[in-house]
Amino acid sequence: MVSLNPDAPDVASQLSQVQGLISDFEMENYIQTFHETHIWDTNWKILAENFMESYHLPVCHAGTIGGLSKLSEMVCVPGSPAFNYHTILKDDRLPIALAHRDNTRITGERRRMTFLLAIYPSLMITLTPGYFWYLSLLPHGVGQVHITFGGGMAPEFAKSSDAQTYFTQLKSLLDEVNVEDRGCTEKVFRGLNAQAAKPGHLSHLERPNYDFAQYLAERVGNFEREFDADRV
Repeated sequence: MVSLNPDAPDVASQLSQVQGLISDFEMENYIQTFHETHIWDTNWKILAENFMESYHLPVCHAGTIGGLSKLSEMVCVPGSPAFNYHTILKDDRLPIALAHRDNTRITGERRRMTFLLAIYPSLMITLTPGYFWYLSLLPHGVGQVHITFGGGMAPEFAKSSDAQTYFTQLKSLLDEVNVEDRGCTEKVFRGLNAQAAKPGHLSHLERPNYDFAQYLAERVGNFEREFDADRV
């Protein structure tokens, strides 16, 4: 992460709340197993917003992960100054998204909880008890985005005797999800460029998008966000 502002607060202080949210996952011990770059024909902000809400999963991802989670079990909390997040509960049809039997540090409902973290402005991380993946976005002109895409597995899965099988299944799934997301976000970009395009209302499941819009308005306009004292 780079800033030309010598007075910018350090990253650790800005993201200290993230550590509190996911400390029991011990993400620092996860093992990266792939790293790729792509260019899609969409705007970077559209792709960022697509990641920030899981409302689209049942439709855009009907062929892959759309049925693994219930909209009623998605939780979208108010965002923080430097990031937003929402959570999803996965069922047992995708074992690698759940805590491995050897994982004793994660307990209760969190053993099947997925965190979707949007670190402003352009780092997106999906973290589950079994695997993680991320998108780092860089604008490539108005209508394209350069994507750094990577991910891997929790140590319990990466070091198991079935590690290669888990990785093959995970990578195949993530590749399919990316194909679906590319199709959806490129269509959205074309739609937003249509003369008849009009903004619509946001669902409560799109709360992170609202927070992201405020973040952008704060930086390009004369807008000031407000936060609850216990969230800053």
